[in-house]
Amino acid sequence: MRAIIGAGLLGLALAGAPAIAQLAKGGPVMDAGQIKASLFGIEMTGFSPSYGFAWRECIEPGGATLYETPDGILNGRLTISPKGEACFAYEDDGYKTPACYQTRKTDKGFRFDGEFDSVFVTTKVVTGIRSCKKQDLVG
Repeated sequence: MRAIIGAGLLGLALAGAPAIAQLAKGGPVMDAGQIKASLFGIEMTGFSPSYGFAWRECIEPGGATLYETPDGILNGRLTISPKGEACFAYEDDGYKTPACYQTRKTDKGFRFDGEFDSVFVTTKVVTGIRSCKKQDLVG
């Protein structure tokens, strides 16, 4: 009897594992309209577990960005790809190589999943941003 109950509980636990993993990754992938409504005009602070650094990015309503990492601050641009991904391009390569991410809502903002298992997770999001200035990011 114990073996049957134990097997049943194990089966329930295994069946729930994908749901638990999904919650850890955030909600469903956002579409282009949701990304546009959510990411433009915000400032995000977060961490990249895949790269091991904290970051901050301010996004103006028109898509111009300022991206701060331990290496410094870059001007950038946010666009939405035809596949409905949030794509960030930066001045360091003349905006030629956008990094595009599937975007999901989380309890603390967003999770960005990109190529080569790159992950960026927000820890704080401020809305209502109208413009981004370098002096606002530093500190």
